[in-house]
Amino acid sequence: MTFVKRVLVCKLHPKIWICCLCAMCVFVGTLQAAAQVRPPRRKHRILVDPSAKKQDTLKADIGESLKDIVKRATRHPQNSKVDVVFIVDGNKRMLASIAMLEKKLIDMLAVIEAKTMDYRFALVGFQSVHGEPNYTFHHWAFDHLSIENALREVRAEFDNRVQPGYGLDAIVKGLNELDFREGVTTQFVVVSNSRMRTTWTEADAKRRISEQIVNLCQQNSVQLNFIGTSEQIQAELTERTSGKWYPIDSNQQRMDGQRIQRGDIVADKALLRVDGLFKRIAENLVSHRPDKVDIVFVFDYSLSMQTKTEPACDGLDQMVAVFTEAGLDYRFGMIRFWAAVGGGESTIVVTKPPLEPEQVKSMFRLPKSGDEHLLDAVIEGVPKLRTSPERDLVLIIVTDESTSRRTEKGYTAGKAISVCRGALARVYVIGGVTSMQQSGSFGDNFQRQVAQLTKGEHYIMPGASVALTTTGGPDQRR
Repeated sequence: MTFVKRVLVCKLHPKIWICCLCAMCVFVGTLQAAAQVRPPRRKHRILVDPSAKKQDTLKADIGESLKDIVKRATRHPQNSKVDVVFIVDGNKRMLASIAMLEKKLIDMLAVIEAKTMDYRFALVGFQSVHGEPNYTFHHWAFDHLSIENALREVRAEFDNRVQPGYGLDAIVKGLNELDFREGVTTQFVVVSNSRMRTTWTEADAKRRISEQIVNLCQQNSVQLNFIGTSEQIQAELTERTSGKWYPIDSNQQRMDGQRIQRGDIVADKALLRVDGLFKRIAENLVSHRPDKVDIVFVFDYSLSMQTKTEPACDGLDQMVAVFTEAGLDYRFGMIRFWAAVGGGESTIVVTKPPLEPEQVKSMFRLPKSGDEHLLDAVIEGVPKLRTSPERDLVLIIVTDESTSRRTEKGYTAGKAISVCRGALARVYVIGGVTSMQQSGSFGDNFQRQVAQLTKGEHYIMPGASVALTTTGGPDQRR
């Protein structure tokens, strides 16, 4: 009866039936839409290590930079004179930096006068006015007040017309127009918050003028220092003239010997060439102030090193220049190592100090074909040196390969490290690379550890090949 009543009602009221159907459709559509709506994504929380940001931030201090420059220039007691040339960018954004430079000159002077040294200052200011180069030149003066007045003159010219000038041309101007005292290493201090430019218009102008600058610096015993920006040409000029780069503000990236660490490998942005690594090692060695030192190259004599020999020879020249300037009593020696292809017996030739630099370079230039076994060279070669007790021993391992395993002889990385420590050797490594696939680490364990445990330094050889291994591979400690 109820069903009949409902049918009659639907027949009597068709509008009610239609409304019911529409309501049902809307309800079903709403459910389907709700099913397709994704829940809001949960935001990932990123944990930031405050110390990491602090480590990446460079401390920019013009006063400390100036003091460090003259400390390096006056560290050798046989030098009784110091000459400093300021190359100062006079663009309108340099107002605060020049004022600080003017204020901190007295700090630089205090370092010089503490050693009762004869000193001179000169200045070249550079600007661009309406696109045209403008220079302010002040020849040698024997007091800092003259330079302070010169800096005030540069600041007095600030207005909206003044733009960053041509720093490379200003350096050349100073190198060409100043006289240089014999026996004095002159410090050029370039202060700029802009990139280095030149008015030269020919192709590859920056490289050409850079080569001229380096040649003039070498002829006149000039070291270029930059209080500047993170720019490749500034890093290269300081590297090639034995100067140093300093940041003009904390926004700059690390340059010129200021190393960054990624994972287990220490890399250096400004030392991407073999010769730069030789120079860096020499500077680090000198900083430890050894009395007398025997420096023995443990040199990979396999054929893969052929393309690295000339850069190594250039690096040796830079190394000798650093040692000579520091007055270091040093002698060179050599351990050369190679083996037949396919894991043959090692050949190790030990040449005890003293060797002349030209003799060392001639040995660099004669690589053999075959493999190499670094552990053999260390374990068998180092004890044969028998270094005199009054001379420190420094080993410089030079190879583009990872450390090969010598299980048949029982040679391990741990034993090789013990040999080095037993000889009281400080070990520097320009070495190869092993990528450990399972562990995800990157770098040759033995080469890295022997440098770390003997207080040396570890670098990757530019152009070194990567040997892929699994954990438990060739460079295990035991």
